[in-house]
Amino acid sequence: MLAFTPESALAAIEGMGYPVVLKPAVGSWGRLLARVNDRDAAEALLEHKVVLGSFQHGAFYVQEYVRKPGRDIRSFVVGDRTICAIYRESPHWITNTARGGEANDCPVTPELDRLSRAAAAAVGGGVVAVDLLEGERGLLVNEVNYTMEFRNSIHTTGVDIPGLIADHVIAVGRAGRAARAAHRVDPAALVAGPRAAR
Repeated sequence: MLAFTPESALAAIEGMGYPVVLKPAVGSWGRLLARVNDRDAAEALLEHKVVLGSFQHGAFYVQEYVRKPGRDIRSFVVGDRTICAIYRESPHWITNTARGGEANDCPVTPELDRLSRAAAAAVGGGVVAVDLLEGERGLLVNEVNYTMEFRNSIHTTGVDIPGLIADHVIAVGRAGRAARAAHRVDPAALVAGPRAAR
């Protein structure tokens, strides 16, 4: 839920029920995330965001808190392939490796592949990381990251993530060049056409 006033954010939080997660609409490394356990905490956090006053604090991104088994999953989608995934494990509820979470290899199951590719397609595809939570209702897509980091994932998974990204970018560039060439019009034909019609 995205709210643009502290009042609508508080109403959304109350409507979801505690706990919830308050996070920036754009962010990285698990920074500025807050688990909000009660109304007092909600009011204090919303007040802090208002006082901070920047555009980033003017939007209130409220998310259901999903209890998870001490980890989440980050999958990497390149083009139309889920190339690998990691578990990000931590005793803290924030499991990002930048915040101390430990990366371990996660098998890409058919369900994980299907959800990851669908989430990537929902935002236009390309090269993305998909963060998923293992909740009571099964796997849930939490975020789709178009500026993901993969430093802690290459060794863990044994997958050459940057190499596959480079291959994808080159293939997309070549396909675009070929498409432009197929639709290219000879400039001389444009000039000859109107003159011939006179």
